[in-house]
Amino acid sequence: MLKQTKDLRLWGKNRNGIIPFIKRSQKLALDLMKAVRMKDSIISAFNEGKVLKTNSINPLSIYQEELSEVEEVTISDLDKNGLFVYHVLRSYYMVGKQIEIQCEHEVSSFEKVITTTSYLCVPKDIFADAMADDKEITEESDRGLVIKEYMEHEIFMANQGYLFAYVVNEEDGSADFYHIEVNVLNGDLLRTS
Repeated sequence: MLKQTKDLRLWGKNRNGIIPFIKRSQKLALDLMKAVRMKDSIISAFNEGKVLKTNSINPLSIYQEELSEVEEVTISDLDKNGLFVYHVLRSYYMVGKQIEIQCEHEVSSFEKVITTTSYLCVPKDIFADAMADDKEITEESDRGLVIKEYMEHEIFMANQGYLFAYVVNEEDGSADFYHIEVNVLNGDLLRTS
């Protein structure tokens, strides 16, 4: 079961009172997984409070596995920094990819291939994250509307095949935050760029 935390900061009320930050993040994560059509088993594990890792290093043998200790530590660090990780994706990334058309067929060439681990995440405090991204949003802004628009935008991005992630380059250990392009094959997540 996902760890429930009591959060007294208001963004809006429902009939039950205050909605904790973590609940909104869980709902957004669940909506994103459904938007890209992840496997039901991955979504069920998430609903039980378990973060799984999809290993898509070999596209012919994609599978889910338990997290390593290093990945658990990274998730804990991201949690301390206000991010809620809902899935991990281990995959290849082609550096310097160029597409050429030869005899009506697409051929890709690239400089090198690196292994990456992408921690798919959403902010715990959606309003604060939206405020950091958009200088027009202030403390006086309508929190409910800002959060709704943020969630709708992320779901729109997911429907286009883009998910926000903390991406670690396993070759040199560098990492950064950005939207990665993904695709789903039989419910299994693949990184396409």
